[in-house]
Amino acid sequence: MEFGKTERVALPAMRVASYEVTSGEPERVAIDFMEKWLENRNLFAGANGVRGFGFDCHKGRSIPDGSRIYRVYYSVPKSVQGDADVAVKQFAGGNFATLVITDPFSGDFPQAWGVLLKWAADNHAKNRLGCTRPDDVYSLFSNEDSPCLEEIFCNGGVQYMAIYLPIE
Repeated sequence: MEFGKTERVALPAMRVASYEVTSGEPERVAIDFMEKWLENRNLFAGANGVRGFGFDCHKGRSIPDGSRIYRVYYSVPKSVQGDADVAVKQFAGGNFATLVITDPFSGDFPQAWGVLLKWAADNHAKNRLGCTRPDDVYSLFSNEDSPCLEEIFCNGGVQYMAIYLPIE
């Protein structure tokens, strides 16, 4: 696992297909479901501008012990409509501090949130969540208007994860 350079980026507003799962390990279930859903519409994550993001969103919600709620957003063209399982909505975008992690699952990638928080503090980039400790990021993920995001992608057979901390 290796951390890249931390920098400020502006994510554009985008139309997204949104789906969430509640379980002990919801990420894989949510991603697999959405990738099949997209494929049924002849869309593919990482191709033709389709980007996929995920975030924990359980703050303030009642969930079973040992569970988390994980939501995924996939950017979609205007022609795509939601259904009973997937809502299509507008993601506002905005300014984020970002860090790309090479081979993120080979180590303790959550420590990267601490790197982003420190960068934001050192660069006077107020994070929109108001958190100051890495553990706070996880408790505040649920701000749907301005979530902390994870984006997994591959390049040259190597897996990467870009993490995004919303900043002003």
